[in-house]
Amino acid sequence: MKGANTKSAIIEKTRAILALAKRKPELSQRELAKETGASRNTVAKALAKVSDYKEEIELFRKQRGDILDEKQALILRAIDSKKVGEAKLRDLAVSAGILFDKNRLERGLSTNNISSWCAIVSEAHRRGTEEKGLESANPVRTDEGPEVEL
Repeated sequence: MKGANTKSAIIEKTRAILALAKRKPELSQRELAKETGASRNTVAKALAKVSDYKEEIELFRKQRGDILDEKQALILRAIDSKKVGEAKLRDLAVSAGILFDKNRLERGLSTNNISSWCAIVSEAHRRGTEEKGLESANPVRTDEGPEVEL
């Protein structure tokens, strides 16, 4: 079938155009068409689709933390006595926890992984010095959490 324009063929061609445009942003539409074997009109349509969403994507990125706050609050409000009876509480709690972690990451805050890693490193250091008979060499204090600035 010459020039088949099935939906999957169009999607594949669009992906190829966008991938090439991302790798080589200096190429003109004519050059993109030549390298991908697409018409210049197809290239123009593919690039237009991306630019249509560019402002919307940037706005989302700027407001992502606030959006996550809103979704977290929505999920937490959904955990009422009726929902607990109808849905698995675990699913609702996991969703809220995931949004909480994502929100903290988005805002540049710790998610408690730092103290866990510090404890692992301290324990490895302690075991390593014991095995080598270096108990007094550079002792590590494990009785308090590390002070880490982010």
